Amino acid sequence: MEIRMAGIDSSRAPVGVRERFAMTASAASEAAARACREFGAKGCVLLSTCNRTELWLSGRASLEPYELLCALRGAEPGAHRDCFVRREGLEAAEHLFQLACGMKSQVFGEDQILTQVGTALSLAREAGAADAVLETLFRSAVTSAKKVKTAVRLTEADQSVAVRMEAFLKGVMGPLAGTPCLVIGNGEMGRLAARRLVEAGCRVSMTVRRYRHGEVSLPDGVEAVSYEERLSLLPRVRLVVSATASPHYTLRAAEVGPALSGPKVFCDLAVPRDIDPAIASLPGARVYDTDGICGVADARRDEAALMRAREILADGLAEFARWYGFRAVVPAARETGELVARDFMGRVEKTVRGLGLSGEAEEELLGRLRASAEKTVDRL
Repeated sequence: MEIRMAGIDSSRAPVGVRERFAMTASAASEAAARACREFGAKGCVLLSTCNRTELWLSGRASLEPYELLCALRGAEPGAHRDCFVRREGLEAAEHLFQLACGMKSQVFGEDQILTQVGTALSLAREAGAADAVLETLFRSAVTSAKKVKTAVRLTEADQSVAVRMEAFLKGVMGPLAGTPCLVIGNGEMGRLAARRLVEAGCRVSMTVRRYRHGEVSLPDGVEAVSYEERLSLLPRVRLVVSATASPHYTLRAAEVGPALSGPKVFCDLAVPRDIDPAIASLPGARVYDTDGICGVADARRDEAALMRAREILADGLAEFARWYGFRAVVPAARETGELVARDFMGRVEKTVRGLGLSGEAEEELLGRLRASAEKTVDRL
């Protein structure tokens, strides 16, 4: 299989390294297009989440996946090679199938990765970078992961970054009921975090951009505030959670320092990081990133469910492998079909000419026979 990938994740590198390769949606789309346009890949998909960045290629690009990703990000290949894993062929495909249903996630069994895999394919498709191989591979992985989610429960408790965040914060801060909180960012992760904090009894405010105010859907019980007000709200909250797709800090130490009053906990759920790490040096400030929040023991796994999930994924993987294998004989099959159709028409044309039909009727009959022959061969 001409499928190759290179990836970095939380099991191989800390957030400070991972964020150097993380990409926004627009950056991932442009990078996939460049991989095809400038480096000769037939197809390219870039998956970038808070936990991982993976570059997927089909065909033979001029660079290996890791070197190509470094070229796209302006990184020195020698600096972080040991942080990446390279896979190709069926091994790479199997990894993607397991990844899509949460088996490779920092929080085992979480659901957000399924949406993220589908989104990565959509971005590549919009950029014109999703060829038939990667299109089918990613769609097959998503379909199999959905079957797993429908048929089995991989862990004995609900798992997500938001659930893990709540448990972590209770360990750090104690009971959360009544805690005034500010959530920066109203994307999917921000909404999940805000909803979980509301359920824990917190008083939650969430930032919205001024130009989008009134156009966003906020969880019940959450107060909308302007993003520009975030610094002025700091003195009134004990907990700040930031989860945006911004490539820049949403909170900088120089700005936060004057606004601190009393102990503050900062949870950074973004990669690249939203919260300036230097804030941790300010009096009373504690800063935690995704590695600190999620890097604790997984919930107990249901081994029977895990076995059933692997069976479902194996079936999907085998189906993809059959599809991929058949692609190799498609040109020969088409050539054979054309020869068969040509031979058939050579045999019947003399008979048709001898029927004494008018020229128009004769050509119409031959056209219908030719079309029928081609359709029959295509089906075979």
